[in-house]
Amino acid sequence: MASVDGLVTGLDTTTIISQLLQVEGAPQSRLKTKVSEHKTVQNAYQGVNARMVAVRSAAEALTSANTWQGVKATSSNSSAVSASASTAATTGSATFNVVRLASQHVVTSKAPTSGSMTTNGSVTLTVGGTATNIAVTTDTPQGLADAVNAKNLGVRASVLTTSDGPVVQFSSASTGAAQAFTVSGLSQPTSVLSQGADAELTVGDAAAGGYKLTSKDNTFSGLLPGVTIRATAVANNVTVSTSPDTGALADAMQALVSAINSAALQIDSASSYNSATKTGGPLTGNSLTRGLRQQLQSGVSNGVSGFGSLSGVGVKLDRSGTLSFDRAAFLAAYEANPAKVQTAVKGGFAETYRKIAVDATDSTSGKLTLAVQGGDTTMRRLNKEIDDWDTRLAAKKVSLQRQYTNLETALGRLKDQSSWLSSQLGSLPTTS
Repeated sequence: MASVDGLVTGLDTTTIISQLLQVEGAPQSRLKTKVSEHKTVQNAYQGVNARMVAVRSAAEALTSANTWQGVKATSSNSSAVSASASTAATTGSATFNVVRLASQHVVTSKAPTSGSMTTNGSVTLTVGGTATNIAVTTDTPQGLADAVNAKNLGVRASVLTTSDGPVVQFSSASTGAAQAFTVSGLSQPTSVLSQGADAELTVGDAAAGGYKLTSKDNTFSGLLPGVTIRATAVANNVTVSTSPDTGALADAMQALVSAINSAALQIDSASSYNSATKTGGPLTGNSLTRGLRQQLQSGVSNGVSGFGSLSGVGVKLDRSGTLSFDRAAFLAAYEANPAKVQTAVKGGFAETYRKIAVDATDSTSGKLTLAVQGGDTTMRRLNKEIDDWDTRLAAKKVSLQRQYTNLETALGRLKDQSSWLSSQLGSLPTTS
């Protein structure tokens, strides 16, 4: 119902109703403020939770046996041979010669100066002992190439323009001896430009127990357990060796230290207090995150039982509560006593932070998880109350509009009656 602004009274009823609704809706405004405040806290919790999930992931990497069993593969001639190690690799080495690289099989045939490419309108392509007859409906160089390619037999044909005229080139789609093929039924002889062959490595002297390995695509996986070797050039006396990947261990240590610092910084930022404006962050004074911040610090300051200070593996804590990692110190300690360092890190440093992170982020019982869930429940309740107020205020607005409209109508009638009465009184005869 639309209100009628002061037709009789001259009142701005629209403004009056709006102001009355503002007074009536003050509790709803307070609810909206609470929702905004809760949302800010929720975002802060989620930011801390994300950083703690990263701590958990980095800590779990260092508590995994695979991380400590990792090896790296290196080649003495990286321009000719590359090598990579899987988690199944063990330490060792092998020396070999790259005798030959794998090659495609390539055959060419010149186009005749006149006449057809085939002798009887078809060719026979034999790949791996299997012969396939291919009809050539358009008996031209391009027609022949199109007919071969349409069969998808692992051989591609193309027409080359040369100084001697068109040449049809047939190439195996991949390398290896098994890709060799023949083409018969052509009107012109064929030439083998490249014989399909496997790559070959030789290890030691064949007369003294040496052996060779072959590969259709220059990749060898049987020379060392868990190691893949790829040859890119012929070379002699290439040595591929595997050794503990201490660099990866140091990277994992740095990742955990960085994750811890990131989580601590997130908590500090959300808990800061501005003395100039006398305002705090969304988590200022929050006991949950304050306790978590203390745990992140004490995980290093308490050291490791049976090992002592974590500075022995390159991890230190400064006065501001920030961790630092000395990569060189860690690598030196690991080289001196791998087992001791592994025990201190895997069962001590990393396990401590894994437990802290799990306690905070577990999907069912994590303290941060429960805090976020509790906040979500509160926000749903507050938003429901806000929606209820929308309904209540809408009804109140209709009621006020009706009241003021009725007021204008009633006053209008009184005004009409007053005018009539005045006119009647004015028509009465006067006495002298």
